[in-house]
Amino acid sequence: MSRLAYKTNGRYDGIVTYDNAKYTDEQLEKMKEEFYLAEKSLAKKCKKVNDSEYSYELGILLTSKLQEYKIIESSRYSFWKMLREYVNKRDNRKVITDKRDPYEYDYLLSKLPKELAIKYARSKWDHLFDVTTARKDDRIYEWMLKNENTEFINNSAVFQNFCKCLKEYIYNLDTGIYSDQEMFSLFDDSMYKSIFLVNYMKNNNKKLDSNQRSKFFNEVKKVNYMDVEKLGDIISNMN
Repeated sequence: MSRLAYKTNGRYDGIVTYDNAKYTDEQLEKMKEEFYLAEKSLAKKCKKVNDSEYSYELGILLTSKLQEYKIIESSRYSFWKMLREYVNKRDNRKVITDKRDPYEYDYLLSKLPKELAIKYARSKWDHLFDVTTARKDDRIYEWMLKNENTEFINNSAVFQNFCKCLKEYIYNLDTGIYSDQEMFSLFDDSMYKSIFLVNYMKNNNKKLDSNQRSKFFNEVKKVNYMDVEKLGDIISNMN
């Protein structure tokens, strides 16, 4: 990254000369002020802090900072860490790994059309970004934008199971050989089976853990989602 570094235990990481150490300190202070003002502005502009719109706009800001400091794509995870530890300590969102960092998800969200980004709650984007396999084919975003099924859009349990279903369906699948219509049909199938599973568990007071739900989606790959009797039989026979 361009002349930008940060301290660990009072020492600078990377190659930082004596001459530009003071410059780096000033840079970090400037960024602290920029993020403070930006967050105040976003909080006024968006309906809720850390909702999809807020995250989208923050992602735009993060992208501009990557460009300003000439940070290459593969180094952005270190930049997120630097921002969290030395610039924006007010952001206390949970970080699981470098690639499962809220800043990374803000950044990914800002690459999508804003209309799509704000259509789904931030928690749903967290689910999708968590499951790398589920989003390995970019056509999922076009499908999500066109989708108007309210149960899918509004029900977190349905969306979470949809991501799980996709993971099982396309883990070893070369989606590149599938036409758009074939992929959209696969997404539809995953959605309707996820809706069925959630409603069945609710209506029949039946709970399936994560492994059982994965097993269910594997067993129903070749079952038509409209064959609710067959789907129900498979669930009822699961231990």
